[in-house]
Amino acid sequence: MFDVIIKGGLVADGKSAQVEKLDVGVKDGLIADVAPSIQSEGARIIEAGGKIVAPGFVDVHSHSDYYLLIDPRARSKVTQGVTTEVGGNCGYSAAPMSGETRRQRAKDYEAQFGIKVDWAGMGEYLQRLQAAAPAVNFAALIGYNTVRGSILGPNSSQPGADGMKKIKEMINKALDEGALGMSVGVVYPPACFAEAREFIEAVSCVSARGKVFTSHIRSEGARLLEALDEMVTVAKGSGAKLQVSHLKTAGKDNWGKLDRAFEILEEAMAQGVSVMADRYPYLASNTGLQVTLPDRAFDGGKAALTGRLADPRERAAFTEEILKSHPEPEYWETVMVSQVVTEANKDLEGLTVAQGSARRGKEVFSFIYDLLMQEGTDVEAIFFCMSEDNLSRILRKPWVVLGSDSGARAIDGPLAIGRPHPRTFGTFPRFFKEFVREKKLFTIPEAVRKTSTQALEFFGIGRRGEIKKGYFADIVVFDPDTIGDTSTYADPLSYSNGIEHVLVNGISAVEGGKPTENRAGRVITG
Repeated sequence: MFDVIIKGGLVADGKSAQVEKLDVGVKDGLIADVAPSIQSEGARIIEAGGKIVAPGFVDVHSHSDYYLLIDPRARSKVTQGVTTEVGGNCGYSAAPMSGETRRQRAKDYEAQFGIKVDWAGMGEYLQRLQAAAPAVNFAALIGYNTVRGSILGPNSSQPGADGMKKIKEMINKALDEGALGMSVGVVYPPACFAEAREFIEAVSCVSARGKVFTSHIRSEGARLLEALDEMVTVAKGSGAKLQVSHLKTAGKDNWGKLDRAFEILEEAMAQGVSVMADRYPYLASNTGLQVTLPDRAFDGGKAALTGRLADPRERAAFTEEILKSHPEPEYWETVMVSQVVTEANKDLEGLTVAQGSARRGKEVFSFIYDLLMQEGTDVEAIFFCMSEDNLSRILRKPWVVLGSDSGARAIDGPLAIGRPHPRTFGTFPRFFKEFVREKKLFTIPEAVRKTSTQALEFFGIGRRGEIKKGYFADIVVFDPDTIGDTSTYADPLSYSNGIEHVLVNGISAVEGGKPTENRAGRVITG
């Protein structure tokens, strides 16, 4: 009757407030039975005595859109217990796209990783992804930045009636072809040039389908409260469900704004707005070093940005604007270069901007501008800027779930590059180690809901996220006493501990604590 029986584990089913000692039987990729004792001739037995058996973790904030094509093994995810990812976040998706946006992406990814970007629409992309046979399930959001750049170009142009019509047509077509919702990266170009009324009109397409829009808000620091107000306005104006991406208070001067940030979101909920947020359990963020530049620097795309960086007058103006936000010289001791493209600058990976500028014998701002030019503006950086107490308070909110804000990598192969943020390899085990086992902020059942069930419910993904008969057999078996991260900022390419078995659609992705060669993930469409 069964292909696999997980015997004697403590089942945290995603719904119950207690764990229960039960067997779980798997057949043809589905959970076929959950009972005190299951017997079956010929079934593979996984002995789970003393271990937690839970629905596979859901990385609700993923950036694996291209990475799953480059290396579909997704080992940094399955070794955390992740079985499903929601990608296309922060306004940046692999589809739909056209025009200069598509040409630039095709050029960049073929040059760096050798993959051909031979799709344009969401349907074509999802077919290409399924053909790659990823190790995890994947659901795609439409990236509004990608759409806006496709229609208007990488500049500050405003859409007008005709442009908005084309934007909405592209969004609706992608929804028809399986997108789960839409993301907006308001801090990034070209969405940084848009205003709330544009977002409301675009997001209304998502609302009409009952889907979610997610937002990397315009500011997570000095203008955090205004940025949250803006996205609440969009949610109210469009009627869509809102997920706030990686909710945080960045910069010590802004740590005291958390109470008011909570109030803004909870007042919106009280008024009928459906709101969720995600967060990773670390105190540093990760994005491009170019985010330190003012918005106007990006008007016109990469070529225009590079031209401005070469102009001494523009450099002086950029420096003046950056110093208004970060006048303190020690700020650059908290920003670490994590990944570059060229071999010439690989020695800078793992150094702070202050250390890198000293190594190159340059003043800090000259170092930054030169590095961005040399790397075609593609420089990843880690920003140490957050409060430990605020992190715990954010995670404790019942409407906050886990998301890594990272793409799937591995310790070998084409994506074993740079010094990625340790959240790439450790988000979910770290949460269970630090906030469940050590700080005891959550029970195991509460933590399982926060890492799996709750996100799937919000996004409307059915038949996953519970240990329940008839559900897809996305299952993680972990040791609650040893689960934990091993990845660090200094040595990030390291898999986690305590994840003993992972099934994706009933097939073993991790067995005995080691990743397998199986790749049984599926594309999940809306």
